[in-house]
Amino acid sequence: MIRRDDFLDLRHEVEEAVNEAFYYAKNHERNKNDYILFLSRSYFDKEVSVKGFSPWQFDRSSDELFDKHRVDFLLSYVNQQYNFQTENSADSKFTLTIEFMIYCQIWESKHNLYNLKKLADLCDSKDYSWNIDDGKNSKARFINDNILNIFQKHNLKLYTLMKKAYSSQLRNAFSHSLFNFGIKGHNLYLENYDGRNDDIEFLTYDDWTIRFLTSTLIQNCYHNKFSAEIELLEDGKEYEVIMEYNGENETGIMSYNKKLKRFTGRIQ
Repeated sequence: MIRRDDFLDLRHEVEEAVNEAFYYAKNHERNKNDYILFLSRSYFDKEVSVKGFSPWQFDRSSDELFDKHRVDFLLSYVNQQYNFQTENSADSKFTLTIEFMIYCQIWESKHNLYNLKKLADLCDSKDYSWNIDDGKNSKARFINDNILNIFQKHNLKLYTLMKKAYSSQLRNAFSHSLFNFGIKGHNLYLENYDGRNDDIEFLTYDDWTIRFLTSTLIQNCYHNKFSAEIELLEDGKEYEVIMEYNGENETGIMSYNKKLKRFTGRIQ
């Protein structure tokens, strides 16, 4: 359960944290206009180069289309469950199970995690991530090493919010059906609790709601800020970008077409 005013305060807190991270990223890019590469979702496609096309791809807006159903489902659920027609939200075993599923999708989604890693890389003044390979590392290690540690390093508020919201134990508990609501049904118990690495024995419904909403709001606010930053670009303005990846080096020219809502680019 969460009260309407507390929900609004949480949403404001998340929006501020996301805005701060984007501002920091924009002002700490390693190469001029790495931020434009980030907004365009540019990537390096080695397989395309084998077929005779340039491996430097300047727009991957299709990622958003492929992910649209999942994002729409999340927003639909939150708007329905947290519409505050009464002062407080309402909880049930059914809604908490749905939320557990959504929570896992958020923290399992490569689309989400790769976006956050690219943002973290910009904040850390690293080269633009043309391709991301999480290798054989666990999701928990990928999140901690490539996202959380970077936001913490630069004292960004997003670190504190993500640290409170994310738990690999919660994700694993749902994935392996290792959770229950107890005999009285007043708490969420985690059966993979071991008192060491998996140190959450149970959560109250209110504690769970904060973790869940913080996770969903981070994704939603990130998406809104990302889209807003693109629309702030001057229509047709050309940006010079440095392209370095896989031993290859090029300079490119990019621009954004507001009517088509697409980025275009060429090798200089």
